[in-house]
Amino acid sequence: MSIKIEKVVTDRFEMRYFKFGTGAKTAVILPGLSLTSVMNSADSVASAYKSMREDYTVYVFDRRTDCPKVYTIKDMGDDTAEAIMSLGLKDIYLFGVSQGGMIAQIIAIYYPGLIHKLALCSTIAEITDENSKILREWLVCAENGDEESLVKRMVETVFSDEFVEKYGKYLFELMGGADKAELERFIILSESFNGYDVHDKVKEIRCPILVIGSKADKIFPYKDIERLSELSGGKMLTYDNYGHAVYDEAPDCLEKVLSFYKGDMDF
Repeated sequence: MSIKIEKVVTDRFEMRYFKFGTGAKTAVILPGLSLTSVMNSADSVASAYKSMREDYTVYVFDRRTDCPKVYTIKDMGDDTAEAIMSLGLKDIYLFGVSQGGMIAQIIAIYYPGLIHKLALCSTIAEITDENSKILREWLVCAENGDEESLVKRMVETVFSDEFVEKYGKYLFELMGGADKAELERFIILSESFNGYDVHDKVKEIRCPILVIGSKADKIFPYKDIERLSELSGGKMLTYDNYGHAVYDEAPDCLEKVLSFYKGDMDF
């Protein structure tokens, strides 16, 4: 398998994406913050989500290529919505994880006509001093140019201890190797969390919502993930022992998302 990387070009920006699957329904995946672009892992993502291929044509979007120095999550949501509309996509089954889940909330709030169903994983509706502690630690490592400490800290906080023990060597290789430009981009994307707050707007989302979280999430306290479900009126799917990357760790997470999309609510 070799997934082709494509790009949307508008009057304001360029944004890379890739797609896979041949289904009649349209799905969009918005990944979380990473040190290197998800575009580098296109084949792996397509393989991990292969169960979507038959029913969905799946689009995975990067952030815009030329991030401005100040780039808020609201800006990311506006740009991603514009990219989606530029491709003529509609009636979307949207899946956003972590920062990608925040972008997905922006799209669902301000561009409601685009979304058919919304699944949000390991994400929250408001950044506070408490729930941004680890994100600030990442940012300090990046600003100091200490990629080794940054990767170590990210691996240890994104994944559960058990997952790191089993796959740690692979995870360090996968998440490392950033060049100077990628590190600078990471800093911009990390600073975008500052001021993010849609807790009073998520109730305006009209499409069905599924919120997924783990009680063992080391980045965002579970109570804040659960609060997103309560504020939005979305259904809550809770795991006990997986890490922030429950979407990678829990073997049935994608199955549950697809069950929600299909209307088969067996959980």
